[in-house]
Amino acid sequence: MAAFADGTEVMTMWTKVQIIADTGAGLGIVLTLFYSIWSFRTTLRDSYYAELDRVYFDLLQIGLEHPDLLDFPASPDPSNARRYDAYAFMVWNFVETVYDRCQGWWKRRLRETWYPVIAAENARHRAWFDRPENRLKFKESFRRFIDVHYPTPPAVKPSNADAHVRGPSVSPGVRGSARPES
Repeated sequence: MAAFADGTEVMTMWTKVQIIADTGAGLGIVLTLFYSIWSFRTTLRDSYYAELDRVYFDLLQIGLEHPDLLDFPASPDPSNARRYDAYAFMVWNFVETVYDRCQGWWKRRLRETWYPVIAAENARHRAWFDRPENRLKFKESFRRFIDVHYPTPPAVKPSNADAHVRGPSVSPGVRGSARPES
């Protein structure tokens, strides 16, 4: 006669198998969730970079097609001044978008790529940005970021006589020239 396992032993064995299967399924779900989050963040980062790259390319293309827009207008021609004003606003609006997209400790790679662009555009268009009527077009946190991390380049620093026009939110002697930490 063959010996059969007791009914309680069979039940205990199937309960153990079920617990192991449930644990494995739960672990699979958690790993899938982490992979989905990682994949989403990677795709989002890549799309941020691609979007910023496309917009900056368009701005550079405009500058190549109209080189007179690359420098603060030296001539008193109002037409040139209006065109430069519009272009400089587009550039600074882009720079503010870069600043917004680079917020957060996990955006280090975006900062490494785009903060040098902020430095270059700051050097080129800082005189426009420092005009009081233009500074008001940007949020306070962005203005503080530019003032602290990208001080006025020596070539466009205002004279002390202009300090009273600039207002209390901007100091011509902004300390520090270090770039923001990643």
